[in-house]
Amino acid sequence: TIYNFDNKTYAEEIQKKVLQNSEQVIQKLVEERHRQHMTQQEIADITGICPSNLARFEGGTRIPTLLVLEKYANALGKRVVIEICDE
Repeated sequence: TIYNFDNKTYAEEIQKKVLQNSEQVIQKLVEERHRQHMTQQEIADITGICPSNLARFEGGTRIPTLLVLEKYANALGKRVVIEICDE
């Protein structure tokens, strides 16, 4: 999609898409954490990520960086795959 918005609207649309994509990835990580019967504290201990930040990511109030997503996935024995796609 090509955006014909002013810069502020464009930035808001990008932020919304990033949040939606992050939520999908985080949901999969949380489901896997639960499947493995791991707590947020256990993930925090393995990754060095503060438990409060994990709670914010999982709760959707903070957008994690790619590095954080990779650390979380690795703690679960998983990996993050990035794909560049057309909209």
